[in-house]
Amino acid sequence: MTRARLIVNPSSGRERATESAAMIRERLSERYTAVEVIVTQGDGDAAVAARQAVHDGCGVLIVAGGDGTLNEAFNGVRAENALDRMTFGIVPMGTGNDFAAALGVPPAIEPALQIILRGKTVAVDIGMVNERAFLNTSGGGFIAEVSMAVTPQLKTIAGRLAFLVGGAQVLLEYEPVRATVTAEPGAIRIGLGLYTFAVCNSPTIGGGRLIAPAALIDDGLLDVCLIEAMSSLEFVALARKVAEGDHVNDDRVRYLQASSVRIELDREIHINTDGEVFPATICEYGVRPRAATFLAGDSPSISPA
Repeated sequence: MTRARLIVNPSSGRERATESAAMIRERLSERYTAVEVIVTQGDGDAAVAARQAVHDGCGVLIVAGGDGTLNEAFNGVRAENALDRMTFGIVPMGTGNDFAAALGVPPAIEPALQIILRGKTVAVDIGMVNERAFLNTSGGGFIAEVSMAVTPQLKTIAGRLAFLVGGAQVLLEYEPVRATVTAEPGAIRIGLGLYTFAVCNSPTIGGGRLIAPAALIDDGLLDVCLIEAMSSLEFVALARKVAEGDHVNDDRVRYLQASSVRIELDREIHINTDGEVFPATICEYGVRPRAATFLAGDSPSISPA
């Protein structure tokens, strides 16, 4: 049997994740050996626990949390150059759970555990921005400002509605930014004012909003959505289309697929990358095709066989 490690974010699931940890561990023990539970206490703990799992010889790392906890744990394994010998699983307990959805893993504990115990895997791409790895989405402008407004406390109180509350707060003050975007293949070069942008490995953000409807997590491409500068009222109207992916048909939206993207900004803004926020004036994006292995459900967002 393969040795496994379970990382639990106690702030996830409206702070109910810890209550479920013992049950999750018991179920995982049906397939894996020596399942140790690590409960995080703050930023960086998931990365430390993931690195220790590598040193302890674990072959499976299960994350009970959201996209941010997964990103932190994933980067911990990556820091040990151990992606080729680790399989990842998710028990989705975050606010968004967007990458879990791309894997075909539902946001409920028992169905997620059934998927993990079945053991079906897929090889997925890794997005890169300024040498940081991400699995779901990296976005700047309005998207990143909303993520900063959605505090852990707001997530606990409001759940998925936290993104709507945070968005309403940001709308009142946000100013668009000028940018030059270059992409390959095709020697694409675009200069424009940006309200927001998203560079995506998987289709959804913010708990199911279809920002990148053509995205597949194993196609070796990043899906890039550029939303031009507009008034806040116009953006609110456009944002309603994102739920179904209809925004890509709007003339104020540029949508493309690329293996590399460079975004140069006329001022420093915040960039959100699977929950990690950092400032930047230049974003260099790339992709590492099928470089990680995840346990997946029956309908992941992958290329046709």
